[in-house]
Amino acid sequence: MSLSSIQLFKAIAVSNWQAIIKQLQDDPSLAKIASTVDGGELLPLHAVCAATIRAAPLRLIKMLLLANPAAAQVKAGAHDRLPIHHLLASSITNGVPPSEEAVSALIEVYPGAARVPDANNDLPIHLACQVIGVSDKVLTFILSTYPEGAYLRDYHGKYPLDYATSNKDINTKKVALAALDRGTLYASISKMTSKRLSRENESKTRSIEEVYEKKLNKMEHHSKEERAKLKAQLDAMTKQFEEEKKRTQSLREEKEQILIEKDQAVARAVQFEKAHHAKLEQKIRSELADVQLKNMDMLDQLESTQTDLDTSKEMEEMHTDKIDFLNQTLSQTNKTLDDTKEELNETQVEMKAVQDELASTMNIIKEKSAVISHLEQCLRDAKSSVLHLIQEHERMQADMEKQKESLGVFISQQISAEKDAKTSLLKMSLLVDAINVAEGEAKVNVPSVTAKEVQTEAMPGEEVATEGQ
Repeated sequence: MSLSSIQLFKAIAVSNWQAIIKQLQDDPSLAKIASTVDGGELLPLHAVCAATIRAAPLRLIKMLLLANPAAAQVKAGAHDRLPIHHLLASSITNGVPPSEEAVSALIEVYPGAARVPDANNDLPIHLACQVIGVSDKVLTFILSTYPEGAYLRDYHGKYPLDYATSNKDINTKKVALAALDRGTLYASISKMTSKRLSRENESKTRSIEEVYEKKLNKMEHHSKEERAKLKAQLDAMTKQFEEEKKRTQSLREEKEQILIEKDQAVARAVQFEKAHHAKLEQKIRSELADVQLKNMDMLDQLESTQTDLDTSKEMEEMHTDKIDFLNQTLSQTNKTLDDTKEELNETQVEMKAVQDELASTMNIIKEKSAVISHLEQCLRDAKSSVLHLIQEHERMQADMEKQKESLGVFISQQISAEKDAKTSLLKMSLLVDAINVAEGEAKVNVPSVTAKEVQTEAMPGEEVATEGQ
């Protein structure tokens, strides 16, 4: 606890109200700091109301309520009392009746205070009937808020009437007895009004339950249909993905076969060139250059095919990630629908609880009406959530259409790549045939000359080699 809070409670102990008002004006947060007083934790509002030296001014009580309105609902102290209990109990002790404005301010902030008992099961009306000189307005404030309190006993077995009868001041006794008589009338009126409102609210509640039950059934049916549609679409996409995977595997196998055939063709060409190089070096050098150019074209085509296959693999991975994302989105949608159903079930339970509590006092009926309004807001929020889910589903359908278009483009690219691969194979076949034809022509046109004769003829001045170059 801070030094300022300690100084505040010291000022309360000596009833230095001006100093307390000045401290609260400088730091309103002091109204929320509790301190241990007489064996119990007290907030400043409780301590001010319990002051016995001098009654606290109305201005101070309103300042504390404004700075910390929740304090009016907090039980504190050794007897577990609200601020209004402390105010009435201190009036009993010092013999000074409580301020009508102070009691009115405490009840206005927390109307339910009149029905809250302390540790001795004393309601504010029990304590008010013991105060000497209590005014009729104070008793009226308390009884008009909770007239049934006039019929309740405390732990000593006494009614408020017993305390009013035993009050030492005759005028106070008369005022208290008259107020309690009016309280009996208030209670009768409250009971009749409570029953009437209870019947009306039961009818409204039943009609609301029927409407929301129909809405719930409709939402569940729609949810099942949407879930079935999403599952069917996911199965179709999974099947399509498997087909694409098979096609990609087929293209990979074709690529490997092309590479093998290319290696074999190159190996055959190299062996052929090595076997006939000594005899045909000078005559077919230009032809070998053409063959090398063709080989380079073929390599470029193979590299292009490899690039297309790599692109196909990347597309496959991309579609796999998108399908995983769709699976995750579907699971989240199912979870959201289940949560919405649980919230609606909880709402029905709360509405049943509201119906059971409608037999209580008029104040409880008003509070439960507020709860029903809150539940209606929750149901509207749930409807909004379901509409949002429907929009999400439509967005997913649009994404699926885009995926379908992407898959169509991918299939077209794969078909184009397959055609290019077949074209490359055809060109290779034509190249091999051309090489075979060239080999046959060389055998026909070139005379049988030994390597030794070629070497002998080429040595004088390297003339043959020069001509060939």
